Amino acid sequence: MSKIGILVASANNNLKLGQRLQELAKEVGVESEVINLVDLDLPLYSTVEEEKNGLPEAAKELAGKILTLKTFIVVAPEYNGVMPPVLNNAMAWTSRTTKDWRDAFNEKVVGLATHSGGGGQKGLQAMRIQFQHLGANILAREILTSYDKPLNEETAKNMIQQLDKLSRA
Repeated sequence: MSKIGILVASANNNLKLGQRLQELAKEVGVESEVINLVDLDLPLYSTVEEEKNGLPEAAKELAGKILTLKTFIVVAPEYNGVMPPVLNNAMAWTSRTTKDWRDAFNEKVVGLATHSGGGGQKGLQAMRIQFQHLGANILAREILTSYDKPLNEETAKNMIQQLDKLSRA
């Protein structure tokens, strides 16, 4: 059985969205794991930090987990039209932890999701650009929820089933 990684870059509404996606995955018989990047408490990436303290154990564990998974849903808020720093920071550490900087996401399939209080489209676009740059294949359909627009659970289930099917290919 395949497993979908649900990478969450938030401690609030996007974490709730990630947890709901995990519940929906269970409902359709798909195994998933929420990986809350906030809980990793990674230091801000810089070459100085890496040279001084090496690779954090949390970054090594994250990279190891990501390498074992074929599909993901990345759930992150939009901050001022871009991705949250915790997501970019986790991807920076992950790219430094693997043999080749693209290893973690190259040829993997990624669905994008956000809960946004201010639009969300720019954040989704920023995530799309970053994960494509890392070599991932991004699903065309995205999940965008807000205070006024609840999760369309059928769309979410469809994304989960699509990722499950692609993980078996």
